[in-house]
Amino acid sequence: MSSRLATQSDVARVAGTSTAVVSYVVNGGPRPVASKTRERVLAAIEKTGYRPNNAARTLLTGKSSTLGMVIPDLTNPFLSHMVQCIEDKFFELGYSLLIADSHDDLAREKRIIETMISQQVAGLIWYSVDQPSPVELVKDMRQPVAFMNACYPVKMLDAAGKRISVLEDECGAAAELTSELIERGCTTIGHLGGPKGRINSAERSRGWLQALGDDGSRNPDSHPLHLTAPYTHEGGWDAAEEFLRLGCDGIVASNEMQAVGLMAHIAALGHRIPEDVSIVAMHGTPHAAFYVPSLSAMHIDIEGLVNKLSISLLKKDTPDTIVPSLYFVERASCFSRDISKC
Repeated sequence: MSSRLATQSDVARVAGTSTAVVSYVVNGGPRPVASKTRERVLAAIEKTGYRPNNAARTLLTGKSSTLGMVIPDLTNPFLSHMVQCIEDKFFELGYSLLIADSHDDLAREKRIIETMISQQVAGLIWYSVDQPSPVELVKDMRQPVAFMNACYPVKMLDAAGKRISVLEDECGAAAELTSELIERGCTTIGHLGGPKGRINSAERSRGWLQALGDDGSRNPDSHPLHLTAPYTHEGGWDAAEEFLRLGCDGIVASNEMQAVGLMAHIAALGHRIPEDVSIVAMHGTPHAAFYVPSLSAMHIDIEGLVNKLSISLLKKDTPDTIVPSLYFVERASCFSRDISKC
């Protein structure tokens, strides 16, 4: 049996029509095709096993059905959940998602971006290692680009294509989490910030400090109850003993992975959650309900975010700023407002 790939000429021969008609069926135009002829072409495609050459079609039409997405860490459950939701949505809309993990490496991220551009993807969804993102990398990209962790609206007046900023109120979310612990009676509330130098880490720390009553003049790094760590399980684990030494009865973690590491080590040291220490976290995921104890966290409305993102990426006259909705889910890792649940 020949290993040669079927061509449009093969389809045309089996269907008894021209290659131009086959092209119209495959590409949805530019000319209409009679329904019976279309059925013959589709049957011939199935019989011959023909598969359209998307790369060649992109070169001919200037249009691609593939979107690129770059993220810093696929092992982060928040990011992997977001990627899955985005992939599901765009698959429904007829697009494939080309996903690349930069492994928190800016040099690797730049190479990935260059590859995405060379592949002529229909658009780019970019969760950068850095904040702000190195936007000059996509200055000449004519397709739309969505900056998923923008710290302020990205304004590129000389950009070739549309630029979309996803702006999460991380300061406000961290302040709300801290207030939740205060309302539950916690008096010594520590904060596990993210890596130093990250704007999102600084914003979460600023929100925690504001909820504690700071007027904004104090640097969170100078506060004795403020620690920093990578956004990892190990980062949370390593910080647990210090928070216990400081006498914290409440901790605001910067992400779910940190919180899980904290809870594991605190429990291993013989302390109870939430009886001895209440824990809440930013960026909760569907996994939060299944930890022991289950994790109280601030969640992003991912479905709403993805719907807005799809509209902004695929339609020209749409807003270039997206502000995702946030909501708090109370679970067993902090005392319930309802005393009967404690």
